[in-house]
Amino acid sequence: MSYVASRDGRKSRRAADRDPSVPGRLDDLHGHSVGVLEVPHHMAAGHPSRRRFDLEDPAQRRSAYQHVLCEAANCCEVEDLLNPDLLRRVWRDLHLPAKVRQAWESKHPSLRQTSVARTSSIRSVFTGEAAAGGSRRSRDAVRGTTIRGRVRTIRGQAGLPVAV
Repeated sequence: MSYVASRDGRKSRRAADRDPSVPGRLDDLHGHSVGVLEVPHHMAAGHPSRRRFDLEDPAQRRSAYQHVLCEAANCCEVEDLLNPDLLRRVWRDLHLPAKVRQAWESKHPSLRQTSVARTSSIRSVFTGEAAAGGSRRSRDAVRGTTIRGRVRTIRGQAGLPVAV
């Protein structure tokens, strides 16, 4: 099926074999932020319903952006399909191959900073670090919480544990 590769502009059909398409500036992206995104056939083959993603649904939005970032034939497709604000918002939640993530973050360091800032804030929540200081044990005793494994339980109004 070599005719498909030449028709859509890619030298290699497999995403793992080619460099990701990364535009020069995030501001060049002009895709929609609401509605339904329909990706081209070469990004998600099969029935047209597999190529349509509702941008209001977080899971479908992530899936659509992952498809575009990994499978786009050229920068024009990326620019037409992705929205810069949505990309910044979902970047840390995307499951991308290391090659794709590295290419995008090296060209657009602001994406890496978003990811690092989010990771450090999540880490501080799970390790019990706080900006005001204080020990974890004393804060948990004041709030009426206990930590069991990785699940934090809070005693509800009826005295029953509620998982958070």
